[in-house]
Amino acid sequence: MHVSAHHVISVHYTLTDDNNALIDSTYDDKKPMVYLHGRGQMIIGFEQAVAKAEVGDKRNFTVAPNEGYGLRNVNNTQRIPIKYLKHEGKLSIGKAIHVNTDNGVKPGTVIKVGRFNVDVDMNHPLAGKNLTFEVEIVDIRKATKEETDHGHVHGDQGCNH
Repeated sequence: MHVSAHHVISVHYTLTDDNNALIDSTYDDKKPMVYLHGRGQMIIGFEQAVAKAEVGDKRNFTVAPNEGYGLRNVNNTQRIPIKYLKHEGKLSIGKAIHVNTDNGVKPGTVIKVGRFNVDVDMNHPLAGKNLTFEVEIVDIRKATKEETDHGHVHGDQGCNH
């Protein structure tokens, strides 16, 4: 069996940037990441690079911004009243936060804190970066009909929505 659409893929990975700085790794907590391939849960460059891989395969690849989180848009900022960010605790420049938008919860980074408002950079934190992955395919299984219908992987307890 190989990585293809409508399959649940378990992978271990290490993600670094152009300076070889570690961004993320599944090896830290020993649990592989699990996702439904072909449903946009992973960036397009990642899915293309692991397509047709088999269990045990290891792949090293770099994803450019246009196939990752896009280019940075310097105009992609929002001024948000502080009262809407109370759930984030103390706000400071550079703090990563989550912002409720019309399109769901989005990541943002605080760039200015005023008395009543906060300016937030709404670019994805990895926008504009080349992303280098070292990936190991741990498991592949066919998605259940429910998982395919819902567009995501369900845990051992099923779906809670």
